Amino acid sequence: MKALRYISIFVLMLVFGCGSTADIVSEFDETVDFDSYTTFVLCIDDLFVENTQYPKYDNNTVRELLGEAVEAQMIEKGHKTNVLNPQLQAGFQLIVEEKEATFTNCEHQDEYSYWEECTIDTIVYTEETLVVYVSDFERKQIIWQASVECDMNRTGANLKDYVKELVIKLFNEYPKI
Repeated sequence: MKALRYISIFVLMLVFGCGSTADIVSEFDETVDFDSYTTFVLCIDDLFVENTQYPKYDNNTVRELLGEAVEAQMIEKGHKTNVLNPQLQAGFQLIVEEKEATFTNCEHQDEYSYWEECTIDTIVYTEETLVVYVSDFERKQIIWQASVECDMNRTGANLKDYVKELVIKLFNEYPKI
């Protein structure tokens, strides 16, 4: 009976441990009436690769797909593209950082040792964050932004579908009715 209980607890922890950990962080200016805006333009500067030292994560293809996805979502939200007289500017930022994680592994050397031997392993990994934003041209202020951890190290159709899905999830937080 105890074995069944432990197995149940283990399965439950496994199920919750494998859940999605990609949390979307979103914020907007509560004083803004998002339904009053009709026109937008995509920020052209965001289409240029910034993280040249990480070409697997940030490259022209990734930037082009992100630009297309952001533009499509702005249109989906009821805004129209207007390069000459936009009310809003929509854009994105891809933040790529190299981070380190340090792990300790403490084991007893033998039965006569009083001290544990701790070996420290350091692993270097890359962390990416996608930030999508909308700013008011007249106020020169960001009025909405949403961010999520991501992994752009993909190819072909996998990358295209991933970017589209990711941007849709972020724009689900957009306050326009």
